[in-house]
Amino acid sequence: MERRPQFYLLRTDFRRLEFTDDTGRRAGGPIALGRALTSSPAWGELTDAVLVVRTAPTPLAGVLGYLDGDQHIRLGALAWQLKHMVPRLRYVTYRQAERACERLASELIATFGREAAADFRYLALPRGGVPVLGMLSYLLDLKADRLEAPHPVGIPLVVVDDRALTGVRFRTFLRRCPSQEIIFAHLWSHPELREAIQLHEPRVRACLAAEDLLDHAPDELGDGYCAWRERRLRRSPEAYWVGLTEHICFPWSEPDVGIWNPDTGQDEGGWRLVPPELCLKNRPAPGAQPNRLHIQPLGPGPLRPAEDVLYGEIGDQLLVANVTTQEVFALSGVAASMWKAISTTGRLGEVLMTISQQYDVDARKLRNDLQKFVGELVNRKLLEVAEV
Repeated sequence: MERRPQFYLLRTDFRRLEFTDDTGRRAGGPIALGRALTSSPAWGELTDAVLVVRTAPTPLAGVLGYLDGDQHIRLGALAWQLKHMVPRLRYVTYRQAERACERLASELIATFGREAAADFRYLALPRGGVPVLGMLSYLLDLKADRLEAPHPVGIPLVVVDDRALTGVRFRTFLRRCPSQEIIFAHLWSHPELREAIQLHEPRVRACLAAEDLLDHAPDELGDGYCAWRERRLRRSPEAYWVGLTEHICFPWSEPDVGIWNPDTGQDEGGWRLVPPELCLKNRPAPGAQPNRLHIQPLGPGPLRPAEDVLYGEIGDQLLVANVTTQEVFALSGVAASMWKAISTTGRLGEVLMTISQQYDVDARKLRNDLQKFVGELVNRKLLEVAEV
């Protein structure tokens, strides 16, 4: 069966995808989203696809390629993330994380006293807890032996993390931890999660956070909230609590998101939303393959891709999609070269010159073919003649 190219429009509010680090460096809009999504392990599953983004005349992002049923399910999960998680996306800079660590240190001192807090033993949950414990150790002026394993089982152990969303990682840690008295200290969590941990874990003396996360699930889900919560708890029996909190991200980490696949009956890895230049976890490994991200220029005009068009290359083909009609056209050979020349030069004379240098074609025939090609694409609303 002949494979047909397909297009999947990524709908989201790009204004919410604006990031600023401590230096004032900004990343945002569809380019930030494209760089984040193509850093996701889930993107590696879409081998015959390209992610296309543009910033003008209106921001757009979409996936072009040859997609099977499983890949459509993955993109459906991405659509859910963009709808529900982008509005709750929260990026914490290093400086903001430092201030949160200061508040967490104050919580420990206020609850146990400075001398006791300095005498406790400390351990970081990998990997998000490691930078937090590093900052906390300086704020509390901890001696090196307070951080070194093995930790005496009779001395309180402070387990440090950057955030707690469901408590699954903490529960897993508790199973192999012999300490008799544990304090769970982290930067962000929901108060009900902390209450649930202390209710179910008699060894946990205290569960402290620098700041509270909000739960948006009751408002977002309305009458379906109770049924959703029951399903989530059945699927995640290790969780102490479930909710739809802020998707809180740090310069070193972004939480992994599990997306339910109804066909397999399992959670599968979701997509990343923070661009790699602002999150160490999302940066490509050395020697990684190109990320198949095409940033589409506006085109100089007057002849240029229409406002409803996204295009990108896969192998030796150039796929052109009309985002309104969902039609996708595959161009190759001279046709693909003509499109590229039109999008970069915008004038028929320059296109003719460019193509004549690439192909040994009669000049009159080339002009006729080009005019016919342009006329057909203008009729299909894939090209437009902009006012200049």
